[in-house]
Amino acid sequence: MAMTNAERQRRYRQRLKARASGDALGDQARAAVERAIAALWAFHERPAPSGLRWSEIDGCTTLAHYRAELERAPGNLLQACRAFLPDYEGLTDEEARAIGMVIELADALRLAPRSTILPYAA
Repeated sequence: MAMTNAERQRRYRQRLKARASGDALGDQARAAVERAIAALWAFHERPAPSGLRWSEIDGCTTLAHYRAELERAPGNLLQACRAFLPDYEGLTDEEARAIGMVIELADALRLAPRSTILPYAA
């Protein structure tokens, strides 16, 4: 059954309140990680400087396989993200922001100072 406009607006306001209160922080972190994985995969699909596709170099031919490699060890995702520091070379602005957000989240969780090399740092 379809929701009424009032129900959609109520759910939207609830989501906004949850985000503002921090209740949805876990969901926001998961969304940031998903955006970073999508950015990493988009880069992975582009040819390497040698002209070879990255999948031919590392053997990850599908997003599922690439994601499994990132999940294999706790530090793999962050290591893949940090590989683009300091200048995010080869990434679009949107990809750099997605990857930079994961780096910032990781730094915050380990109580490290905010990095000044993030592509969106204020």
